[in-house]
Amino acid sequence: MLIPLSRAKPLLGISMDSDPSDDLLLISALQAASTAIQNFLKRDLEYGTYKQTLDAPDTPFLRLKNYPIHAVNSLEHRSMTVAAESYDIETDNGMLFRRDGWGCGERVIKVEYVAGYILPSDIPGVPESTLPANIEYACALLAQTLMRQPGVTAERVGDLSVNYKDDGGDLPGVVKALLMR
Repeated sequence: MLIPLSRAKPLLGISMDSDPSDDLLLISALQAASTAIQNFLKRDLEYGTYKQTLDAPDTPFLRLKNYPIHAVNSLEHRSMTVAAESYDIETDNGMLFRRDGWGCGERVIKVEYVAGYILPSDIPGVPESTLPANIEYACALLAQTLMRQPGVTAERVGDLSVNYKDDGGDLPGVVKALLMR
């Protein structure tokens, strides 16, 4: 999950002392929101080792699916291992840059690399999260939206009235805005 229960509850105004029987619904919504966000971003955010087979571009830049990139374990082009000295890693945008390009001849490039963020966790002793706070917050907001009563388009509590627009096909605007940063 992109945000643990202990961080989601305060963001959503839920007391940590609230009835734990409600936690299952929130955890399910957080998991669904995490998946929806990664699908929207078209990448996995969790720190791990990834393998990709790509078609060589006609430019000096090779875009990998997942980032930030921490290391390239192996890169094979034209059925040969490419030396790490022959390309630069643009960590934050998931690109490998090679001055003489990737084209010509065999077009298949195979890459194994380490990328992603250390996700936040409620488990004691795990490394501290490196996931940007805006992604955590987007996950909490999307989970809150998912937990609303289906079909409800407006709510009134005292003097406060809120209307919801849900066309069913997209993330809420505030969630998208947080993810586009």
